[in-house]
Amino acid sequence: MRVRLIVNAVATGVHGTVLDDVSASLAEVSELEVVTTRHAGHATDLAAEVADGAVVGLGGDGTYNEIANGLRPGVLLGVLPAGASSVLARQLGFPTDPVAAARALAAAIRARSTRSLGLGLADARLFTFAAGLGLDAEATEIVDRARHERPGNERPGDMRVLATAVGVLRAEGFALHERMTLTTAAGEANRCSYIAVANQHPYTFLGPLPVRAAPRADFEHGLDVVFTRELRSRDLWRLPVYGLIWPRHAGHGSRRIGYLHDVERFTVDCDEPTAFQLDGEYVGHVDRVEFSYRPDAVEVFVPPE
Repeated sequence: MRVRLIVNAVATGVHGTVLDDVSASLAEVSELEVVTTRHAGHATDLAAEVADGAVVGLGGDGTYNEIANGLRPGVLLGVLPAGASSVLARQLGFPTDPVAAARALAAAIRARSTRSLGLGLADARLFTFAAGLGLDAEATEIVDRARHERPGNERPGDMRVLATAVGVLRAEGFALHERMTLTTAAGEANRCSYIAVANQHPYTFLGPLPVRAAPRADFEHGLDVVFTRELRSRDLWRLPVYGLIWPRHAGHGSRRIGYLHDVERFTVDCDEPTAFQLDGEYVGHVDRVEFSYRPDAVEVFVPPE
């Protein structure tokens, strides 16, 4: 099988002999070609050049997202964790160490161990596991700006992201105010202060801890949507408690936090331009987003049982 390995050379985990070790494992089971991204969006173009075989991303979730958006029908997807979180690779069962993950991926290629994934669409752009409008996207924007100022473009760690989110809340007076309207395909409208859209559980990771914002989400069903209504300071305890300890909201929602399961299509209209992230990458401020679910969007390698 021909495999194109797309490498994000500035990803957190691409250092030392990692690329050589990863390449050696994949070359044992494939006709391997290694290419390196040069700028944002480049992985999409590199993936789109491949007409058959497989495309493997060595990087983080932003790299996987770009590849998924360039992948041609029939071309298989592989992911190797080298980012700060690499959520998708962890959701698929790969080790967090990229060299160990490459050995698992080589075994998957040899055994042709794959699974079909349904993915989310935000307007015309696919996302593999999550999207957010509001709080987490605002924190992501700040963290991305800080990353570009760091030597080697290294992404700050999870605790820095958490501290940034707390800073965003502080700037808002430790409150989340309704500023968006979520409308389902059936016409049901919900006012929201923050929206998290999940394609799989967990929504993300905080270090080793899974964030259980949408515990009912999986790749075989439509999107799960978590949204907060007006939250005052005395209500904010729900965010860490529901996200990390007790996902009470995932049943039928509550007065402060709503939960929609297995949703095929919905729209978000913002009162003013609102920060938006896809797969942990800030993509800008938006006025409106149309979300939908695409079943069997990609075929991806998974570790053989």
